[in-house]
Amino acid sequence: MGLKSALFEMKEALLNQKVGRSEQDFIRELEDKNQLNAGTLIFYFNNLMMLSMNSSELANQSLDDSKKVNRKWTKTEVEFMFQYINERQEEGALNITEILEEVAQLLTRGYQSVNYKYYSLMKAKNKKEVSNQNAYQFITISDNEVPVVSTEVIRDSASEQQVIQAKPSEDNDLLDILSGLITNVQQLPGINLNELLRSLYQLTNMALQNQDAVQQVASMKTEINLEKEAIREQLMKKEQQFIQEKKRNDELQLEVAKLAKEITAFNKLGDAAKIQQLKSYNQRLNYIIDSFGVVLQVSS
Repeated sequence: MGLKSALFEMKEALLNQKVGRSEQDFIRELEDKNQLNAGTLIFYFNNLMMLSMNSSELANQSLDDSKKVNRKWTKTEVEFMFQYINERQEEGALNITEILEEVAQLLTRGYQSVNYKYYSLMKAKNKKEVSNQNAYQFITISDNEVPVVSTEVIRDSASEQQVIQAKPSEDNDLLDILSGLITNVQQLPGINLNELLRSLYQLTNMALQNQDAVQQVASMKTEINLEKEAIREQLMKKEQQFIQEKKRNDELQLEVAKLAKEITAFNKLGDAAKIQQLKSYNQRLNYIIDSFGVVLQVSS
């Protein structure tokens, strides 16, 4: 017996229109039956009454329009959720998951939507508390402690609140969109929300892996291009060396041909002329040719 059973009985009575003529008597009987303090259920009764009326209007609209209606969170629903959570925890309920599931059933919402709304609001609340703790605070000092008249700086709380709430407004719009998306997906037949989110998560992982693969391919192309440039430079150096060697070989071949002609002419001379020219030939015959046609240097 307690708040949970009282509210679920209240919601069932509202849906089946079994409240009776006197709403006060109905509320008082529920409070006595579930051992609740007087006046505890008035807030919940009014909110559940409004919720049942809104639900019937949405049901009538859905008959005329085949599209799903994106049901945004109202301020009343948020207040209902937090007050119910606080009072259930005061009763001794410590499992927040079970409490959020109860809220989802009472508000006729999906559990994922309630869970997301609760934790996003708690996160925003914690950020605001941290920013307020880091803010400067000015206090007055009594005249007895210092010999001057103290002053107190009063900050413009209205303008400060506007600045703080400027950014959360955009976040709230995104949260409402995501909350409505989760609610609509849960209402669509044949779609598993967990499987849908898991598939989206896998797709993002595959996209990241593809991005890494593209980067690896690009780095491999860069390495290959660098290797090609290095090989091209080596080939150019070898080609230059070959040209230089060929030029040097051609010059030596000319020298050898010239020397051969001189030797032929020397052999045609007589003995006396050979003796006279021997000294000059000995100075010029510095190269010989081996059996393979390679020019060898004899002396310098």
